[in-house]
Amino acid sequence: MVENTSGVSSILSFPVIYELIQRVFGARSGRRMVVDRFIRPKVGDHVLDVGCGPAKLLALMPEVRYVGYDPNPRYIEDARKSFGKRGSFITGRFTADEVPKYERFDIGLLIGVLHHLDNNEAAALLALMQAAIRPGGRIVTLDPVFIENQNPIARKLIEWDRGKNVRRASGYRALVSEHFSSVDETIIHKKIPPYTLFVMQCS
Repeated sequence: MVENTSGVSSILSFPVIYELIQRVFGARSGRRMVVDRFIRPKVGDHVLDVGCGPAKLLALMPEVRYVGYDPNPRYIEDARKSFGKRGSFITGRFTADEVPKYERFDIGLLIGVLHHLDNNEAAALLALMQAAIRPGGRIVTLDPVFIENQNPIARKLIEWDRGKNVRRASGYRALVSEHFSSVDETIIHKKIPPYTLFVMQCS
């Protein structure tokens, strides 16, 4: 998750407002679906969540070894209040200096992150994720996506997103294929409100 201090982005930096907007977009049921269908964490898994926000996904996971990074101190403070010692919550970006601090991770999460990054920034982060994940591990990404014949409301909502680098599926695929040999893709069509999401499971 990338900080932006202007307009709506500044308002959404407050966890209460962020969570309210997430509820309007059906985030609670959506999070459950993402955890159960794509992340599929097991007890004891070592999970790295980059751009974790207030770490609400953790509430839906079993007892994992969770490490979350986000540059917004308000989000991290909220995560610590909500989850305490269930995870480690770090204010800042996941950089090359952070990789050797940890045992390799089983699962890496980039949920709503790539569409905030330009191609160079995304490539650098994906290289770090590759280095941080154990052999046989995987990363899961989720971002809004532009598609052919898209619901016009969904397209307009995505155009209004804080992230200014929403791509087509081929664009996201090109980014991860430089670092991961196996990419399983899923397009999700949300009905209320209309929205289109692109999920990649990469190993």
